[in-house]
Amino acid sequence: MPQSTAPHPTFHYHPFYCEENAWWLCAEPALGPGPRQVLFISGLAGHCPFLQQRAVDPGKVLWWDYHCVVLDGSGRIWDLDSRLPLPTLGLDWLDQTFPFGDELPTRWRPRFRLVPAADFRRHFASDRRHMRNSDGDWTQPPPPWPAIGEGWNLDVYRDIGDTSGPGELLDIESLRSRLRGDQS
Repeated sequence: MPQSTAPHPTFHYHPFYCEENAWWLCAEPALGPGPRQVLFISGLAGHCPFLQQRAVDPGKVLWWDYHCVVLDGSGRIWDLDSRLPLPTLGLDWLDQTFPFGDELPTRWRPRFRLVPAADFRRHFASDRRHMRNSDGDWTQPPPPWPAIGEGWNLDVYRDIGDTSGPGELLDIESLRSRLRGDQS
């Protein structure tokens, strides 16, 4: 059965609100020193497949429309929705979450928007409209904390096809290279 509880009892966590979880996580002392970055993940088709996600049974693939995690200054990924250890070395997380990344049609391959955590914490805003259906009802219950920021700009982060958005866009090989520390 899928897990829905927080992977760490002191972190702000609410299922299906990964961008808000990441916003809070960016300020956590547990992430250690060094620059932190937020990774928004999707595919050009508007979704891509993930393994190791707690929202589905073990071994099942989950097709997220987008997902959001934090990369710490030591090259570790903090994915509060993953079955992998928290944190996981970035390359290990990448290889275990997207083992089929290079075999997929281009439109389904994971792509990444890498945004400095300080910028994300300063500019992100979500009134949670993306979690309401056409009748105004919640598709998933909201977190117990107030919405973050004023208004709405989640789309500029999760649109991995828009080069004018914040941060830097990377394909899976570019992110793998970055995590290895290759010089470009």
